[in-house]
Amino acid sequence: MLLVTVLGLCFGFALLAAKLHYSVALGAFIIGAVIAEAREIHRIETLIEPVRDMFSAIFFVAIGLLIDPRMVAAYWFPILMITLAVIVGKILACSFGAFIGGKDSRTSLRVGMGLAQIGEFSFIIATLGLQLKVTSEFLYPIAVAVSALTTLVTPYLLRSTDTLVSWFDRTAPNSLVNSLELYTRWVGQLGSQRHTSMASKLIRRWLWQVALNCILISAIFIVAVVLSRQPPSWLTGLGLDPNLIKAAFWLAAAVLSLPLLIAIYRKLEALGLLVADLKVSAAAAGERTAANRAIVARVIPAAGVLAMALFVLVLSAPLLPPVKMVIGLVVLLGLLTWLFWRSFIRIYSLAQSSLKETLDQPPAPRPGARAVPHGLLSEANLEVVTLGPDSPLAGKLIREIGLRSRTGASIVGIERNGANLINPGPDEELQAGDRVLLLGTHEQLAAARKAIAGG
Repeated sequence: MLLVTVLGLCFGFALLAAKLHYSVALGAFIIGAVIAEAREIHRIETLIEPVRDMFSAIFFVAIGLLIDPRMVAAYWFPILMITLAVIVGKILACSFGAFIGGKDSRTSLRVGMGLAQIGEFSFIIATLGLQLKVTSEFLYPIAVAVSALTTLVTPYLLRSTDTLVSWFDRTAPNSLVNSLELYTRWVGQLGSQRHTSMASKLIRRWLWQVALNCILISAIFIVAVVLSRQPPSWLTGLGLDPNLIKAAFWLAAAVLSLPLLIAIYRKLEALGLLVADLKVSAAAAGERTAANRAIVARVIPAAGVLAMALFVLVLSAPLLPPVKMVIGLVVLLGLLTWLFWRSFIRIYSLAQSSLKETLDQPPAPRPGARAVPHGLLSEANLEVVTLGPDSPLAGKLIREIGLRSRTGASIVGIERNGANLINPGPDEELQAGDRVLLLGTHEQLAAARKAIAGG
């Protein structure tokens, strides 16, 4: 009954998707994701495996019967080129992604070799293209042939992974190999090392400021695009060339965005220095500590500059004039940046300080507001508890420990190295030696003391 029920759900939901004019594959995917969350998933997998194997055989036999050898022979050159592009491209892209994520060169190459094929889903896409008459007839046999070739080549690629890595280690310059190993160890330390509370706050603050500046830049370019499509009457009355009008709006939006872009670059510079100091340890890098820190400190702002350039390019795509005019505008913008760098920094600082002063003003007292009667706090008690080095709460965020939900007591203050933090937020990290001020009843405070001591 379990097998019949599962198959009925799968085929029934696929049929429902088809009746609603959606893809059958979409319906099968959705019901598969739902069934995967069932408690009996292990029994379902065991029961469904023979049926899956049978339909897999039918699927691949049916796919093979649809291949026309004469068409494959006629298009052998595009098949060969696409196969090579898929294998080489996926090996490079997947290996690079795995290496950037912190995997060593051997594991990264093995990942790339294992993903150097296109799956059978390409058959479905090619079939839909033929049914909707948006692709040519030769695309289907090409997709099937490329999928078959890449699938057949994959085991041989996996078997040659170790040989290829050993050859690279022997022939590549030692400096390159050592740099790759240092990068892998450094990325591996990112998850093991813990930020200090102050560093975490700075990083979060800088990233929020970068995000806010990007939103403001987007707003500036959106307004410029709208105005360029509906320019004022006085501007259209001048009889200027449309490309010149676009160039003027682009230059105006870019100049207005310069203080924000410069602020983003300076934040990324500070972020690079902080990350380099926190994450490149002298024990791991040895004599190359200073050089590795300099590399990390430069890579982050350099990557940020490329990302900002792409971001501005995407935003300003509707405003871009011809290429020659764009080059001139970029040169002019670079000259303005070089000449008025300090002025743009000063403008941004003044705007930031003015906004902060406005937001920091205390709210006006509400008319008729009254103080809280002391009777409401008759059952409340305050107690100071010191976190020892062996406390299980040391090194955790307030939101992680869930002290209030577990004991009912609340942390209303922290004294750390002579500094007082009143009403700390949920993202504040507790550290060994902190004197924590707790608020609650006698029973709640007793339970909180026990949780802090690890009892």
